[in-house]
Amino acid sequence: MTEPRLIVEVRYGKLGGTKRAVEAGRALRVGRTELADLVVGHDGQMSGTHFELQWDGASCLLRDLQSQGGTRLGGQVTTQGEVPHGGWIQAGETDFLVYVEGRTKPPRRKLARSPEEEAARVSAAREACELLRAEAAKVPLYAIVDGARDRHILEVIREHVEPHQSLYDGLQGETLEDVAPYLVGPFRKDSALLDRLLAEGFGNRWGMFLTSYDKFVEVRRHFRRFLMVTLESTNEKVYFRFYDPGVLRVFWPTCSPSQCQEFSAGMEELFVEEEDLSLSALVRPH
Repeated sequence: MTEPRLIVEVRYGKLGGTKRAVEAGRALRVGRTELADLVVGHDGQMSGTHFELQWDGASCLLRDLQSQGGTRLGGQVTTQGEVPHGGWIQAGETDFLVYVEGRTKPPRRKLARSPEEEAARVSAAREACELLRAEAAKVPLYAIVDGARDRHILEVIREHVEPHQSLYDGLQGETLEDVAPYLVGPFRKDSALLDRLLAEGFGNRWGMFLTSYDKFVEVRRHFRRFLMVTLESTNEKVYFRFYDPGVLRVFWPTCSPSQCQEFSAGMEELFVEEEDLSLSALVRPH
């Protein structure tokens, strides 16, 4: 069995959501200059090579590399220490989180479906995964997942190498991080995360998928425009949960051609799970 990788994530700021994967038996150096493996060039308080993480497949060792400002592990200054799964590191003005890839297993739940219905869902999830992998081989594939659907979702995306970032910014993003929508991707060809999202979330309205040649930051900027809408009847601003398949498949047929074009601008395809557990590409006007 392949040993899991270590996932190191830049937590906030300019590089927020950036990740690096460390193979078992390897090390990752973090710092401000090109001498580091993970470069945080904008942090003037960070040393050229600030700290190192050594990963043996089972435990992670942090070593401060004689940095000027020191390294904090769990809020405490340290020169060396073992980093737990979900450990928090501070160096300069940058925060990092450290995870073991795929550590959290699917929780045991009382099924809302009969065994036959659940078997049909699992089969449909496999078919959807095959379809999306084929799409990802042609065009970069992203997902927008709804953290509010299941508290387990954020754990899952943090423990994999694909970048992810909340569609909320600033204080709102921090206070609502457990229930926020997250852009994830692009997915790797051999993505274990894509498997997890479909195996556990397909049929449970965890989110939507899309393909786009645009960069992550551009896709995120585009969909942030639709987080709030104004109700015509009351002029009230409300959250728009467009990433919920149950909302999107009702909303889409009501849109005018110009509204469809505005919502899908820069996207090649938009995919949504249907009530019958099929995966549909939304028909767009040309």
